[in-house]
Amino acid sequence: MSKASFRNAPVAALIYEFLYDAYALIESERARFDTWWDDEIMFPLGVFDHGFISKWEWSAEILENSGVMIHVDEPGSDIARKDDQRPPMRQPCFKPLMTLEECLATDFSAFETFDNYCFAMFTFNQHDFTFGSPRFLEAVAAKDDIFEIDKFSRWFYDEDRFREKVMTRWDEMLIREFKAAF
Repeated sequence: MSKASFRNAPVAALIYEFLYDAYALIESERARFDTWWDDEIMFPLGVFDHGFISKWEWSAEILENSGVMIHVDEPGSDIARKDDQRPPMRQPCFKPLMTLEECLATDFSAFETFDNYCFAMFTFNQHDFTFGSPRFLEAVAAKDDIFEIDKFSRWFYDEDRFREKVMTRWDEMLIREFKAAF
């Protein structure tokens, strides 16, 4: 397939998917450790800790570089802990700067490059394409030629197409970073 016939999901839709997943992680962590993160004034939208797991590190880089999240100090690191028995949280932590609705309304056109698309799809591949928002089918899978959608609206990942399109460019990239084009 030639480059002219590529169908790529919009980078903005991919950013939304990573934020959607980050919010899901924030909520699952909040449920486990809600007594640690009880200062809703300091962290009104919660925090995201990538735990030095590669797939989450890549996601955090995309979200931070696109202005969706910001790196923050460990919640409560500057105040005395109420309970000395609590284990310390891992660094680094990130805080969303916008809601999902605000993310949908944000102009991410500065990030709409093929290299950023490849960076984001490489990151999705690290997640084994196992997560997605309710918008994923329409906003990502239906717009990208590495996915196939059957008559029951189920999507399937075409690994050969992914390797041909994304990994070919990934291997050519001298610097792999998610950044604005202008």
